[in-house]
Amino acid sequence: MLISPRNLCLCYLSTMASLVSAYKPVVIFLHGSGDTGRGAEQWVRSLAAAKELAEFEWHFPDAEIIPYTLAGGAPTSVWYDRAGGFDPHFPEQTASVEASCRKVLGLVESFVARGVPPHKIAVGGFSMGGNMAYQTAARYHQRAPHAPLGAVFGLSCYMADDSPAYGIARQSGAAWPKTFVRHGSADDFIRPEWGRRTFDRLKAAGVDANFDLVAGARHEMVPREIGELLDFLGGNLVDGGNLL
Repeated sequence: MLISPRNLCLCYLSTMASLVSAYKPVVIFLHGSGDTGRGAEQWVRSLAAAKELAEFEWHFPDAEIIPYTLAGGAPTSVWYDRAGGFDPHFPEQTASVEASCRKVLGLVESFVARGVPPHKIAVGGFSMGGNMAYQTAARYHQRAPHAPLGAVFGLSCYMADDSPAYGIARQSGAAWPKTFVRHGSADDFIRPEWGRRTFDRLKAAGVDANFDLVAGARHEMVPREIGELLDFLGGNLVDGGNLL
């Protein structure tokens, strides 16, 4: 029996819908400098109810252990090297950034190969991990502007003033999904104005981002912030992420 084009199309759409529903949205969370994936996971899980976290499939990868200039060259769990200091005016160590971007992009690609649509995947992180999320998003959307990720988030983070990622974002900013940015108002380690400056430059590049200060928070994640993040992820990966 011949199948009409209309019925064939309906069959295809039904199959695709089944494939999408078979996977939870994926959240790739990148830890801060000196931490590990396990450490970040324990911290996040201490700040929100298990039921709320269970809406997503969480992944907390580890950074490579590399010589870290700010630690006197000691092997450290960091996503990239820093030289000179923390202030954004110090030059970015881009080669080390690129190495970690390849690792995170490979993780994204592994989920897509498994059948998870890109718009059901979020990349984000805390502190150094938040920077890596921006860096990864810039490169991903440059390569795949027509298959954007579902969401990006950065917590208490910034990019160096000379980061090539700003230029990449100018080329791909319109392809970015909504981006969630939060920073502790009392953060005396990664200063709020550094995070604001990064946010302003990403916005100017066309990124659809929102920024808010977390009142009284230092360089930390707090329950209110994670609650808002979960609402954001739910709205973009669950409620707003239908393929059909």
